[in-house]
Amino acid sequence: MRSFDLKGTERKEIGSKYAKQLRKEGQVPCIVYGNNNQINFTVSQKELKGAVVTPHVYIVNLNIDGKVIKTIIKDLQFHPVTEDVLHADFYAFADEQPISVKLPVNLVGLAPGVKVGGKMKQSAKKVTVMGKAADLPEKIDVDVSSLELEQSIKVADLKFDNFCITDPQDALICRILATRATAAAAGADKK
Repeated sequence: MRSFDLKGTERKEIGSKYAKQLRKEGQVPCIVYGNNNQINFTVSQKELKGAVVTPHVYIVNLNIDGKVIKTIIKDLQFHPVTEDVLHADFYAFADEQPISVKLPVNLVGLAPGVKVGGKMKQSAKKVTVMGKAADLPEKIDVDVSSLELEQSIKVADLKFDNFCITDPQDALICRILATRATAAAAGADKK
């Protein structure tokens, strides 16, 4: 997984009144918890967007007043109109501790079902995985080069050595749908 460095400043004041003032100053109120930590802090809205507005998932190295903590972003709250981050929750972890994160799914290869006119439908853009941070990839590559028309790949079909997918085993990753053209061609072949 990629890493991202973020500087923060510990804050003593909590509550909506202080949070509103921080947001006016371009700061985001945050909290880090886990691994026997719970620290309220602020980060720059501009710096935080570098870790948020991206397709990548990062291990965030939080530097709070000189103390560096390895974290992942657990939850974000956005403003409904401006889409600014209103609040962020970070989860601190140790190197050997398994963590749970959502990773993007990347379909690899050209399916024979698509070659004959079928349509690839990707049902899962991300899957939840659990494993040590050092063992987690940036994305989950799923080989679709063997999929024919009306075939699919589910979570149960994916196996990895150093981590596991925690989504339901029957959850659909992708499938090849028959189109009108393929149905018409199949009907013509039967005549």
